[in-house]
Amino acid sequence: MQGRKASSEGEQVKKLRAAIIEADFDTAPQITEEALRAGVAPKVLMEEGISKGIMELEDKLFQGYRVWGHPILYMAVEAARRSLLVLEPLFKLPEEEALGTVVLGTPEGDVHDMGGKMVALSLIAAGFRVIYLGHDVPSSTFVHKVKESAAEILGISSYQANSFEKIVEIQDMLEKAGLKDKVKMMAGGCAITQKFTDKLGLGYGKTASDAVRLAQQYVGGK
Repeated sequence: MQGRKASSEGEQVKKLRAAIIEADFDTAPQITEEALRAGVAPKVLMEEGISKGIMELEDKLFQGYRVWGHPILYMAVEAARRSLLVLEPLFKLPEEEALGTVVLGTPEGDVHDMGGKMVALSLIAAGFRVIYLGHDVPSSTFVHKVKESAAEILGISSYQANSFEKIVEIQDMLEKAGLKDKVKMMAGGCAITQKFTDKLGLGYGKTASDAVRLAQQYVGGK
């Protein structure tokens, strides 16, 4: 029975991943709902279906080269977004049980948020309290929310090169507010590189799973 259940779960995940890769934004959320009814865990669908589907499509389209966009990828992201809307209500955690608090968002001038939302849900699934600010967020809002929530971690999701200046601005504002040494910063997204984060002393996460591992390290592996 256990083997049959695992096989069924694997088939559901494969179907969702294929729908994402094929950019089938009408079918993907339907498959997500069917998989949930079949008992597949939301975290498995998100990480093994949606996230891996996007990464496989990027590899297929670009063979490892960094690019800023592609029509098929945009449609796949829409398929992922609609599937995440199905999963989002299922990721809830009592505040007192959280491993730590993460403020997360995309800087002002950047209106993309699918990747950031996936990171937010991954962190919640891993046991963190996440204050997700969305996209096009002013630098002052990041700093205010870090102070207000006493967050241990600040995550920046960036999809455009003009975010670089905003990230530096956020760091400067944190320092002026006396918060820079009290919060760990990490960044990711298609505009971010390891070289850039190393230069600024930030943590680098290429995927949602990377962000979770970093956050766990920041709170002492709890």
